[in-house]
Amino acid sequence: MIVLQAYMKVKPEQRESFLESVQPLLKHSRAEAGNVQYQLFEDTENANTFVMLEQWKDQEALDAHNQTDHFQTFVKAAGNLLTEPLNVVRTETH
Repeated sequence: MIVLQAYMKVKPEQRESFLESVQPLLKHSRAEAGNVQYQLFEDTENANTFVMLEQWKDQEALDAHNQTDHFQTFVKAAGNLLTEPLNVVRTETH
């Protein structure tokens, strides 16, 4: 299993746009065959800082996810919404 923690720092003035644009990503990613978990959380101590917690069955499932329209659309939008690049932490469990 592959576990990802994707940390995102959102521009304060783009908060609502971010929350709106992430909804299709959440909905469609959760429906993917190899997805185990796909949840967004906000850091209660750092305003506009979010983490996406993802679990994927295997690398094949993650690769397929990265090619989907909903993921690609979000990645393109994120460039204008975030104050810095995504910080992704990856771990694998057996």
